[in-house]
Amino acid sequence: MNIAPMSKAGAWFDLARGGNFPSVLSNVLAALALSTPVAATWPDAWTGLLAAGGGVLAYAGGTTLNDVFDAGFDQRHRPDRAIPSGMISRTLAGWVGAIQLVAGATLLLLLPAAAGLVLGLVACILLYDWLHKRWTGSVVLMAGCRMLLGLALASVPGHAFTPALVSWVILLGGYIVVLSLLARREYLPGAPKIKLGRQVGRLLAFIPFVDALALLSVGAWPVAIACALAIPLGRLAQRLSASN
Repeated sequence: MNIAPMSKAGAWFDLARGGNFPSVLSNVLAALALSTPVAATWPDAWTGLLAAGGGVLAYAGGTTLNDVFDAGFDQRHRPDRAIPSGMISRTLAGWVGAIQLVAGATLLLLLPAAAGLVLGLVACILLYDWLHKRWTGSVVLMAGCRMLLGLALASVPGHAFTPALVSWVILLGGYIVVLSLLARREYLPGAPKIKLGRQVGRLLAFIPFVDALALLSVGAWPVAIACALAIPLGRLAQRLSASN
């Protein structure tokens, strides 16, 4: 939970959920590795940079727009957040979030990932931002965002929807659904918000564990180790986010 007053940089980091960037990067690496004929193959530098940039920017745009949609709710329940606290205006956050999302999609298209999957990812992100406070089933959309990112990367030339990739996408989706259902309990009357918040934070940081397991199942030890390292990096990023 953020400590007020936060810095301007900390406010933008909070909007982008920067503490979760390591898990997004781990998902990107796992998707690229699991969709190659030899799963232990590392992506080339250009593909890796475009994929990482696209994934992180799409994620940052989605979470920033999430707070734009939730400004009214956060005013009542999370007044310390960047928008209700007045650190960043809702209008500015909306423009920045939209630019981030478009930039992320553009980088993915430059790979080039399949346009239909990239546009599906953008649509899924926007639908989640719009519906998640009013529809419990939106947890499927939350999972769909990470799943579509993985599928989009698997559509890049030289990659394919391998059995390992498909199995990982399904496992990752299930993990996100469980995590999202737990997160929704934070705002139930009488819920132990601080305890649940910490549990959700740990589960978010451990998303790369799913990636590492999938990679280990196909013998891709070096890539699995790289993904596993995203777990402590994620916990560190979360602490940095909380300290801003």
